[in-house]
Amino acid sequence: MSKGNDGAFIYADESGHSGKEIFNEQSPLYYQGAVISVGEIESKVAPIIQRYCSENGLERLHGYELGEERVNSLCLELLEALDGTQWRFHYTIIQKRYIAPTKFVDTIFDCYDNPAVHPFWYTTELFRHTLCILIDDMMEDGLDIEFWNYYLKDNLDGLIKICSALLEKAPYIFDKRASEVVTAGLSYAIANPDIFTLISARGKSAYKKQTPNIIAFSSLLTATHRFCKEYDVSVTELVHDQSDEFKGTMREYHRMFFGVDYEEDKFGGIPQYKQVEYDLGEFKLESSKKSYGLQVADLFLWLIQRDITDKNLEETKAKILDNSDDFVISRAMSLAIIEARHFQLMQKELTPEMIKAGKELNKKIKANQKSAMEK
Repeated sequence: MSKGNDGAFIYADESGHSGKEIFNEQSPLYYQGAVISVGEIESKVAPIIQRYCSENGLERLHGYELGEERVNSLCLELLEALDGTQWRFHYTIIQKRYIAPTKFVDTIFDCYDNPAVHPFWYTTELFRHTLCILIDDMMEDGLDIEFWNYYLKDNLDGLIKICSALLEKAPYIFDKRASEVVTAGLSYAIANPDIFTLISARGKSAYKKQTPNIIAFSSLLTATHRFCKEYDVSVTELVHDQSDEFKGTMREYHRMFFGVDYEEDKFGGIPQYKQVEYDLGEFKLESSKKSYGLQVADLFLWLIQRDITDKNLEETKAKILDNSDDFVISRAMSLAIIEARHFQLMQKELTPEMIKAGKELNKKIKANQKSAMEK
């Protein structure tokens, strides 16, 4: 694979910073956006940004300071400057409060820790997102906030308290099988609290790994792998807007996890992980004052976030989206995944041999579950 200036360059910015405070109603969403390109883009966009900043007495470009009309004009110039470059805009949107029910599902219903949970209910997208929606529905009256506080403190007694509160609601789940799964999973967790591996409070920075910031950063690393595969390049440089709170955790994630990629299962099952075969480049945390690429990411991200009524701005946003991919964590996305996977599976023709094999596999899984629960 190619290296050096022909490798991938990533310029990433964020908006809606929250850290562990995920229930702020004034800022319900967290965004991260990154321009990923083959070769650096600084030299291509620098004349545009330098000229505008010089004419307007600015140190750097910030979308929220410029307003729609000026952002639109700048984005059109920047898109023209990138014409002929192989690039993509990757953006992540996280509904911050929805992290609570998803973390609860990961903690309680992980089939590798909780043998009462059938693996299909945790390892396949259809059923895992079904659990997330069910738990989100049940975490009313502040249970989600209560759980999140216990979770960040590794408070096991508090976690069991939440399990007990949800267990009382489990019989009212409309779908009988889902009710059985939730009831069994919660009951086993309450009776066997030693199954939990709690890590949020192990060290003063451990909680940061559970935040929207780091979830989005992980998404960016995965998007970078996809880009490198598509264009057969290594990573030369990954530049993220500086973050004093998360710089250590980002460096740790880049060092420990960036070298591993995965292949998704076409039916939303267990992905296959493997070591990447290309250079991972240099990771930098910089001020956008020092990086024109970060300023481009800032403007594109600002535009992506807008609910637009202006026709010209809408057309510019569409041009960016046409060359974008996304990663979204939200209740609405879980519902969309459930619907899409259900439709996909309903269209799949199953032979008698496949049905027989499935039944045999299910027998083995249930036997393993029973054996694990009897230990």
